[in-house]
Amino acid sequence: MQNNISKILDKLPFACISIAKNKKVLYFNYEAKKKFIFLKENIKIDNIIESEELNEKIDNSFATNKENNINFTPLNFQDSFFDANMVFLENDKKELTIFFTDESLKRGYEKMRTDFIANVSHELRTPLSSIIASVETIQNNANNDKTAQIKFLESMGKQAWRMSRLVEDLLTLSKIESDDKELHFESINVADLVQGVVDNLYNKADKKNIKIRIIKNTDKLNVKADYDAMMQVFINLLDNAINYSKENSNITINFDEETNNDKLYLKISITDEGDGIEKKYINRITQRFYRVDKNRSRMQGGTGLGLAIVKHIIQRHQGELDIKSKVGIGSTFSALFPSQENIKIL
Repeated sequence: MQNNISKILDKLPFACISIAKNKKVLYFNYEAKKKFIFLKENIKIDNIIESEELNEKIDNSFATNKENNINFTPLNFQDSFFDANMVFLENDKKELTIFFTDESLKRGYEKMRTDFIANVSHELRTPLSSIIASVETIQNNANNDKTAQIKFLESMGKQAWRMSRLVEDLLTLSKIESDDKELHFESINVADLVQGVVDNLYNKADKKNIKIRIIKNTDKLNVKADYDAMMQVFINLLDNAINYSKENSNITINFDEETNNDKLYLKISITDEGDGIEKKYINRITQRFYRVDKNRSRMQGGTGLGLAIVKHIIQRHQGELDIKSKVGIGSTFSALFPSQENIKIL
């Protein structure tokens, strides 16, 4: 390869590899070395990028002296998706240069968008079908049956409320994820806020004879936060704890101090005595629409978006959501927020 061409290729923001007919590497730029760390001269490209599709296109280019293009996922980079363009930069056609564009992130976003639309459609279809069925029943079989009409109208009301909650949660999550929802930070006593949440959900807990107790292990209870957003965090967390707790059980809310990187954090932990969550599900339950027990979640009126909203709100407050659980014992959801009284560890 001519020196002036290689200088240009070195400046490109994407991976570039030149190979001979025997598929040995003749040249690679800095971005290619970053992407394929074991890349070196004279090594065969199929030892670096394992792909029958890519090899076939390379063979075809050398055999026909024509340029080629391929979209592929290498066997040794299964989480990646590349667009490869093959061109001859020299007139003698003895050296094939491949430009690799990593499309993994783009494909990931496309899959997320597709999955999101599919999930929303599925979540709306069930209550809509129930409402339509109830309307048809009232119009036909229960036309003169007042008792049946009341029953089906109650069912329609529940399903309409479920759809309303889903739409509200979707709008909230969309605004939070896109940073369109402006947060108004002020000094908030989190203990007072949580006590207000407990008072609001007292009747729901009382119906299951669940006792809620608050333990304050610190007096540093103030953080800079958006009041409404914080209220939403703890309503979601406590409501979940009540929903998934056994009857005649306890929920404990602990306030603690925690230090990390010389900073003081206020840690609010909500511990229930429910069925617990298997370890393999812990990292997934904050994903949109993910439910460990779908039927139970829907029966409880959940939209599958609550924990996703909680996680994003906490992250926008430069905090962290920590989840620990043991099957048959219960779960602890901990929200950590930077305290107003950050300290320097000596």
